[in-house]
Amino acid sequence: MGKLLFVYGTLKRGQPLHYLLASARFLGVGRVNGYALYDLGEYPAARPAEPQDFVRGEIYEVPEEIIPILDEVEDEYHRERARVETDSGAILEVELYVFNEELPEEQRLPEGEWPF
Repeated sequence: MGKLLFVYGTLKRGQPLHYLLASARFLGVGRVNGYALYDLGEYPAARPAEPQDFVRGEIYEVPEEIIPILDEVEDEYHRERARVETDSGAILEVELYVFNEELPEEQRLPEGEWPF
């Protein structure tokens, strides 16, 4: 079994880096509470936030050998453990990529989803 990964940007279906998840198994969609999403133009970034804040995205079971490749691509981010609530109501322990730098509030996406 691989790692459960929550993706919210360019790794999602229909986005430019989704091909990196070709060997991953799609598990569904959901939201991670306690994070806010920011628009950086060509891609988004998640940062820790208030408990009522959330990010919507997709959940994948990713083979372990893919993780180092994703870590290299997501070099401005670090992986962090979080809980995702799927749209069907299940709670899963996942990892997500969190941006390493502070971001200005005017770039925040209040609806928690990208593309908006």
